[in-house]
Amino acid sequence: MGGRGRPRSLGAVTLRWRPFASVRSRILGWSVLLLAAAFAASTVAMHVLLVRQLDGRVSAELTHEIAEFRALEAQRAAGKDTGGTDGAATSMLALLRAKTSQAVLEPDTVLVGLMGGRIVAISGNSSTAALGVSPAQLASWSALAAVQPAPPTPTAPHAGNMLLAAGPAQYQAVSASVPGTPVTGVFVAIVLTGGRRAGIARITQLQAEVGAVALLLGAALAWVIAGRLLRPLRDTTELARRITDTDISGRIPIRGPARSRRAGRRVRYGGSGGHRGRGEIGELAHTLNRMLDRLESALTTQRRFLADAGHELRTPITIIQGNLDTLTAVTAEDAQTLTIVSDELTRMARLVDELALLARSEWPDFLRPEPTDITALTVALAAKARVLDPADDTRITLTGTAAGVAVLDPQRITQAVMQLAANAVAHTPPGTRIEIGSAIAGGRVEFRVADHGIGIPPEQRDLVFQRFARLDSRRTDGTGLGLSIVAAIAAAHGGSVRLAETSAATPASAPSPSAQPWGGGAAFVLSIPLRHPAASGPYPDPPLAPPRGVRAAAPAATISAGAAR
Repeated sequence: MGGRGRPRSLGAVTLRWRPFASVRSRILGWSVLLLAAAFAASTVAMHVLLVRQLDGRVSAELTHEIAEFRALEAQRAAGKDTGGTDGAATSMLALLRAKTSQAVLEPDTVLVGLMGGRIVAISGNSSTAALGVSPAQLASWSALAAVQPAPPTPTAPHAGNMLLAAGPAQYQAVSASVPGTPVTGVFVAIVLTGGRRAGIARITQLQAEVGAVALLLGAALAWVIAGRLLRPLRDTTELARRITDTDISGRIPIRGPARSRRAGRRVRYGGSGGHRGRGEIGELAHTLNRMLDRLESALTTQRRFLADAGHELRTPITIIQGNLDTLTAVTAEDAQTLTIVSDELTRMARLVDELALLARSEWPDFLRPEPTDITALTVALAAKARVLDPADDTRITLTGTAAGVAVLDPQRITQAVMQLAANAVAHTPPGTRIEIGSAIAGGRVEFRVADHGIGIPPEQRDLVFQRFARLDSRRTDGTGLGLSIVAAIAAAHGGSVRLAETSAATPASAPSPSAQPWGGGAAFVLSIPLRHPAASGPYPDPPLAPPRGVRAAAPAATISAGAAR
């Protein structure tokens, strides 16, 4: 196992943990994180503030009770108290009971009087058993009675927190004495804080719940807002996926006027359903649309130039060829010269046609895909290929056909397979078997043209699909563009063409093994998807058998010379 964040390799696949891969996810993550931090900070701050306010109120109540006890103690010392008999007025017990019984208390405030280490007086809203003061706490309070400051300086209240049977509480305790008597006692004011702290906890919990709901709503709102803000970026990504080297007609929809070079005036992209053309992202969309306008204009100019150049080149070639046909050779040398010039003109015309075809292969309308019966198309290909060798129409055999329907351009596929078959006929000895067949594998249809000639050396197999490539420099009867055209047709269908080695040679017709050290011939496989990605029309998945009414390429007995180039 690797460390955190390191990629893990599973065979040829590399996995990397990326929880926030998209910008929208990162915006949502940071928004939720910031909102959660804000809500947590506000909840903690509110809780601390409420606790401090509670401590302040409790402390004020306890201080008030201690102050009233001091005042009553002072009245008893001055002999001004009229609340009891003369004998009880001088007793500590009477003093403590007077305070605990006469006070009007809050429900959670308890007054306690101690003498000799035990409770001798308690307010009427509680009892000794219900209060549940521990012996250790009683001992701590009783110790205060031994501390008697010199009059008239009273002792400072002893304050603290404790846990009683009735719940958590805060208290203040002071020692008490009656002049003329040796008896001392302790007065304790207690406030039970459990109920008040429970109320604060409920407030904090409510705030946390409200914060959680607000966080979820905020996250949902942030997700929606981020989606709306980033929608032009998603449209830009989708547009980039749709754009090819030849079709850049797509634009990002934008509401509002934008300058377009298509018409040289202000236009609207996308109508009412587009994005607002304001802000940085709107400016990005405008800039990209203007860039695509410029690219489309340049591409249109290039296509027009290629079309015009091809037309203008064909015209003088045709005129020259027509004039050559009217000339009559007087001598053998003149006849040879006319033959050479005519052949070169023919080769030049073929070169112009193939260059124009390669240029058109990058145009959006190069293909006209339609549902095609693969079986019928393969049979037609084999029949058409047999006329490429009029001297031996049996050397080209049909080895297998795929059953099904594919969405493709049958004319372009025929052109590619005929080119492969023509190459096989031209580069193999007479009588050498050539095989044509088709198969379906992995959602793709494969057209195979294999020969049993001398094959192609492995070091040269990557060069055969390059333009103007020639494996035999001594041959001059070609343009070197045939296999480039095959590769272009395959690429236009979203497929590819590959070169393999034929498994074995035909014993009766193939050259000897010493003449072909690298294998038993060349096998070209044209592999294309069953359904072309750019095919127009809601075609369903291709069935195993052709439905009624599907067009099939019918076999033909003849083929024009242009289709075999």
